[in-house]
Amino acid sequence: MRIDPWSLGIAAVVAAFALLTLGVWIPADVESGVIETFRRRTVIGDAMAPSAAVIGMAAAAVLLAVSGFLKPRRKEAAFDGQSALFVVQLAGVIVAGLAAMTYTGPLAVDAVNALGGAIGSYRELRDTAPYKYLGYLVGGAVIVGGAIAVVEQRLTRGAAVAAVIATVALIVLYDVPFDDLLLPPNGDQ
Repeated sequence: MRIDPWSLGIAAVVAAFALLTLGVWIPADVESGVIETFRRRTVIGDAMAPSAAVIGMAAAAVLLAVSGFLKPRRKEAAFDGQSALFVVQLAGVIVAGLAAMTYTGPLAVDAVNALGGAIGSYRELRDTAPYKYLGYLVGGAVIVGGAIAVVEQRLTRGAAVAAVIATVALIVLYDVPFDDLLLPPNGDQ
């Protein structure tokens, strides 16, 4: 049995990043804990969502490492031009999605203001529907749909619909239950 070094290497990098994030980054950057109790009222803290995501990353790294040990390799895996093109395309999709996520909301507010709406600045509206959802919806759909398109090597209507549904589902899961949570990129605007 030959151990897959790529799987083990990726698993080690992801696990190290997850542990560093969970042990250093989240405690240094998030003021509240995972669960907060204040005046006999217990609520979910600001660190819950990022901690859950990082724990999921660590679990995925462990599963990847186990599969690297248990799954025999048939031939030598090479990082060739096709692999490099895949990485570049996926990175381009992520960058495009993050740019759309960052600029869609502010551009929409500027457009409404330019048309005489006088609704104020994006900073004032970053927690007001529909402006708080625009960037996350467009950027998330670009990332999910673009990743599917890169993997399938074509963009289909089903992938676009799945991207929008997945992004709306994330909005419902993360924004609706929490009063004080700002969807990305609204936290730093």
